[in-house]
Amino acid sequence: MCGIGGILDETGGATSPHTLAAMAASLAHRGPDGQGVWRSPEGRLGLVSTRLAVIDPQGGRQPLHSPDGRYALVFNGEIYNHRELRAELAGLGHHFQTSSDTEVLLHACMQWGDEALPRLRGMFAFALYDATTRELLLARDRVGIKPLYYAPTAGGLVFGSELKALLCTGIRRRLNPAALLDFLVLGYAVAPATFFADALELPPACLLRASDGGIKVRRWWSWRRQPQSWSLARSLEETEAALSRSLQEHLVSDVPVGAFLSGGIDSSLLVALLVRNLGVELQTFNVAFREPAYDESPYARQVAHALGLRHHEIVVDLGKPDLELAETVLRQFDQPFGDSSAIPTYLVCREIRRSVKVALGGDGGDEMFGGYRRFWYADVAHALGRLPRWSLSTARHAAEALHDSAPGLLRQSQRLLRAAAAGGGERLMVLSSYNAPAELATIVAPPVLRAAGEHRPAFGRNGDTPQRGDGRDFIDATVRYVLPGDYLRKIDLMSNAHGLEVRVPYLGEHVLECAARLPRKHLYSARENKRLLRRLAARCLPLAVAQRPKVGFGIPLDTWLGREGRRAVAAMLLAPDARIRALLLPAAMDPLVRSFAEQRWDKARDSRFNVYQRVYFLWSLELWLQQWKPEL
Repeated sequence: MCGIGGILDETGGATSPHTLAAMAASLAHRGPDGQGVWRSPEGRLGLVSTRLAVIDPQGGRQPLHSPDGRYALVFNGEIYNHRELRAELAGLGHHFQTSSDTEVLLHACMQWGDEALPRLRGMFAFALYDATTRELLLARDRVGIKPLYYAPTAGGLVFGSELKALLCTGIRRRLNPAALLDFLVLGYAVAPATFFADALELPPACLLRASDGGIKVRRWWSWRRQPQSWSLARSLEETEAALSRSLQEHLVSDVPVGAFLSGGIDSSLLVALLVRNLGVELQTFNVAFREPAYDESPYARQVAHALGLRHHEIVVDLGKPDLELAETVLRQFDQPFGDSSAIPTYLVCREIRRSVKVALGGDGGDEMFGGYRRFWYADVAHALGRLPRWSLSTARHAAEALHDSAPGLLRQSQRLLRAAAAGGGERLMVLSSYNAPAELATIVAPPVLRAAGEHRPAFGRNGDTPQRGDGRDFIDATVRYVLPGDYLRKIDLMSNAHGLEVRVPYLGEHVLECAARLPRKHLYSARENKRLLRRLAARCLPLAVAQRPKVGFGIPLDTWLGREGRRAVAAMLLAPDARIRALLLPAAMDPLVRSFAEQRWDKARDSRFNVYQRVYFLWSLELWLQQWKPEL
């Protein structure tokens, strides 16, 4: 794993040693085991790399150059099938000086060009420069496990694993109002947009070519479901085989490997397969809260005991807020990020890094195997959407009778009926949003809305706009947008803050191919989510774990902050000089903040989770504005 960055500049002036050193320093946390800086002889290109040594600690230094000096490479990630590729390339006449996957990647690109990308199994973001054609290639893995950002400039472009590396080069810090709208609805900026108007995120499964002819981006792989008519038994067989193959590949390492163990099905099943099917001994890690609704630690302990694991538990005391910790987490993202589960993720990554450099995580299990209830809700909304509009309106009015007796049921039914009345991608946004897209005009200051123009938050910006708005479309949108925008972004930045590499076997190529072929009926139903994974888990885990309802990994933010912490956050956001007040309307923001501080709100309109998440959004946005002071 590495942090990478670079500058391509026709004038040669932008690639100064000072600027390159600043880029490397900004990425030092991603790779504490080494640093490399290289500038081409004519000054047209500069490359930087900071390295966490996992495969071939002595021989994997970067930037790496081809024997003839034509190519230069910086690479972040791991190529799990590098040994097989090495053997194939050796048969074609290539000679290797190290055992690193970086050298294999370089020779694969030399041999096959762009066609090397589909051959790679792993997580990666890399930059390859060809001195003969004077062309720079940037590429990113299939689902966006490893990040890559870039900014076109007058002389070429700058790029890096994190936005802070780009900001070292002097690009303008202008607010992108479209990203702000995405964030208020979803909690993250949707690629290719970032919060900086002059910086872009290379979308997953895309490559970029920069040369004298300009910058061109194209997609080299796409997630496509091709469901087969498999029986339940066949689906179980294929899924277990794919997971086992993926786990074997994800164990490729020259250093010890640990694992997250939340107590949920995804991470517990991975650990059980590692121990019982593959005979692996490993350490596991979990975060414990003293609030039962959020605490999965008893289940994690049960799994660890059943499998004989060496288990570590990080206890978070509630009511003893650490605002400095929360702000450290929020600032790590370089742009506003609304998922408060970043805080416990940061804590568990910090603990894991004290023991191992590499850990396996369960991200992707919900997305690949029907873990979210909202997939079924989308199917229901799609069916209800075929009813006459007057019947939906009548149902919404009738549901108001639940306001006092069952406010939670009223809230859920109203959202479902709104989703039914919407169509296609808009339906998915209704089911995904923290703030409804239709409400943005009552939240965002008019000048910001005008600056955003016709932009409206939506899934489907790359020619894959949802048509039906049902559960199948929702799975697709989750894989293409939610995974890279939220979950993978979170785990990448929180782990790299501590120089930890996290691998995600559920997103390995074998599992992706298998999941795309599974019949929907084996993924989820009205009564059960993750049907296949539950049945696999029942074979090797305590039934209490295999059958338990899904619990999202998160932090009880309001309880953790306590009254004192909530009031401190509210004071920051309500201060007359708060920067956020130039972007958002006080009439919408202030009542929300006060209700959070005092723990009083209309439960028929908002859940506890929605209230504290939206305040966390505001907190994240305000801290970002204070840190980077963008032009508004």
